[in-house]
Amino acid sequence: MLPILEVTEKQIPASTSSPRLLTFGPVYYPIVYVRGYAMTPGEREEVFHDGYYGFAATSVEKRQAPTPPGNPEAASGSNRQVADIFEGQLIRFMKLGDYRYLDAVNEGLREAAHPERSIWVSRFYDQDFISGQGRSIEDHARELADLILVDIPARLRAATGNPHDPLTGYKVILIAHSMGGLVSRCLLQNILPLERQLAPTAWVHRLVTMGTPHRGIDLGRVPDFLEQAIVQALNPFGSDIFQEKRMREYLNLGQETAASLANEDKDGKKDYTYDVHSLGESRFPASQCLCLIGSDYASYGAVRNVTGAYSDGLVRQDRAYLVAGPRPGPGGYAHADRAFTANVHRAHSGYRGIVNSYESFENIQRFLFGDVRVDIALGGLRVHTPVPDNSTKVFYDFEFKLSVRGSNAYLHQRGQIPCENAIRLDRHALNPNTELKLHTAFLNSKLARLNDPALHFLLAFRVVEFRVRDGFLFDTSYPERTIYSESVEMRVTGANEAEVPTLVEYHWLSDANAPDGDWAAVPNTGTDTNALAAYDFDLRASGSLAGQVRLRAAAW
Repeated sequence: MLPILEVTEKQIPASTSSPRLLTFGPVYYPIVYVRGYAMTPGEREEVFHDGYYGFAATSVEKRQAPTPPGNPEAASGSNRQVADIFEGQLIRFMKLGDYRYLDAVNEGLREAAHPERSIWVSRFYDQDFISGQGRSIEDHARELADLILVDIPARLRAATGNPHDPLTGYKVILIAHSMGGLVSRCLLQNILPLERQLAPTAWVHRLVTMGTPHRGIDLGRVPDFLEQAIVQALNPFGSDIFQEKRMREYLNLGQETAASLANEDKDGKKDYTYDVHSLGESRFPASQCLCLIGSDYASYGAVRNVTGAYSDGLVRQDRAYLVAGPRPGPGGYAHADRAFTANVHRAHSGYRGIVNSYESFENIQRFLFGDVRVDIALGGLRVHTPVPDNSTKVFYDFEFKLSVRGSNAYLHQRGQIPCENAIRLDRHALNPNTELKLHTAFLNSKLARLNDPALHFLLAFRVVEFRVRDGFLFDTSYPERTIYSESVEMRVTGANEAEVPTLVEYHWLSDANAPDGDWAAVPNTGTDTNALAAYDFDLRASGSLAGQVRLRAAAW
């Protein structure tokens, strides 16, 4: 036990109310924030003097707004900009809706009606700063374990005045940024199961990571030999924790052996049982994880110039998600073995960072407290543009955006500009049997408006065709051709944690002749025994593309 984290009932005055027993779940559990990397002693000092380790950071941006009625400029249609203030995740959980989470700093739990709804920050850099010595990521994970296993339970019992409370159902939710996600994985894959001999699922309810380099950090614009030299130079600051060899040590994923070095597949991957972004043998399910992936590299610092555009400025998009189980065969990981993800157009940190953003909060609150899960896909895709000749290659970028009414943001965004993450398919891959999985969204019926109990969300689709003709010395690329661009609003009624939707309706926003109230109902054709509902309807008529929108909904 580290002295700075030690907490006993004697240190915290017990509540004067009658002792009571706390019950946790099935939705609300204590939230523990786990911060990212502080490389230098100066950065650790700055973190030490921040009571919330950066998680109370806000974001203020300019937004377009209508000119107030009566203003002389209103008639001229002049644009007006206002300050749009996002208070930050931590503050929003404490002030919004049914959440009303409590700040657990110092004596924040005294006289609390629901101390189980509390927010904690793992302050694992405090000892580093006080001692003047940087510690290992394993030490930070051990300190996180102490916080979860000992300190939070002691504080909760002290808050109720009942030192013998068994804390029935006690678990925590981990929300981690950047390296904090690797600390959390070290906890789940190493410290709890191996050192403490405890099942991770018995102590952690769900894991959310934001901009975490689950597959390490790749300096895409730097040659490998120079990248290794940079890592060597920064090793005194512990930056090797983002390199695969060191990651495999603290994540309990197996080490290099003579056999693994000798056996490489055609992609140059070593013959390991587990990929480095796997949850390994922890048995913590990928279905309990949400990985937020940033794409706004341009808003990050100078390091973006060496990581490249396909990133949040530091972490590449294809390195920021989790999987479960051993390496799969040629078909890749099954959908069920991948963590849920959301691509948001935010940078790794800063004013437009992934932590202090509407996009992240709206995703997180629905993943943690929502009651409906919707899998979104396109199926039966058929392209009707001219068939190319043998010397022309044709491929397509499928772009997709999701917004939930009232969120003021895109909760998921895949597009080549500005995100550089469109889903690219060859023409030959499109046929009536093709199903293109787009996203899994989470909805919360408790967030519906009082005057309209239905849940509303918007799906925007754009398909771009590219034709490349073989040339003598080079390929000549035709300009892109947008062959499909439509948005559909969905309305879901009667869905909650106990049942699937009773009514699903839609209308295409480009249908100018349909009034706002003209909705088309979609029948539930699902026959799955696990209460999975199926809603399929045709894409809006187009001369260039045909297919179906496919939704699969279930209670969450």
